[in-house]
Amino acid sequence: MNLQEIIEEADILVPNEIPTADKVMQLNAINQDFFNVVKIPKLYRFTGTAADEYTLPSDVREKNIDYAQIGVLKYRSLDSDIVAPLQNVFSFDDETSKLTLSPAPYTSGLQGIVRYYRIATTTFVSTNLNVTPDAPAEYHWTFVPALASWLANTQNDSGNAANYEAQYRSAWNTAAQNYGGGT
Repeated sequence: MNLQEIIEEADILVPNEIPTADKVMQLNAINQDFFNVVKIPKLYRFTGTAADEYTLPSDVREKNIDYAQIGVLKYRSLDSDIVAPLQNVFSFDDETSKLTLSPAPYTSGLQGIVRYYRIATTTFVSTNLNVTPDAPAEYHWTFVPALASWLANTQNDSGNAANYEAQYRSAWNTAAQNYGGGT
């Protein structure tokens, strides 16, 4: 489903006079929120060098990295794990997308892997309603009750808002369980 279809369906559920630009702004928040609930793993593979710093893709966030390994050396997060002295550790800078390893790999040519969880990378604009959410296609329908919940709240219809919220939250929780990284 694209944004236009999501908005049209939500408008049927909750008739309203809310401007499309406001609905698109809310869909941006919904798109982000989906990935806060549903943790979809993604892998980044690279060939290691004897260096201690690597640039990762721009969609990686420190809070979303859950595994780092180069060769046989596994690294623990210096930012979120409890680490003992002399353990292999990594840190990540969201601003520079730099992964720093300590100690550095002992040789070049080793296979490196970082597992992290996807985030929303698209910012929707009201001038292009043909784009689709970043969520997998089978969950696009959940954006309809999510938007309808927000619309119902703007209309002071807390009963319908709660009903629509329960629908999409239930689907997102199921999706989180299916991906194995959910809450």
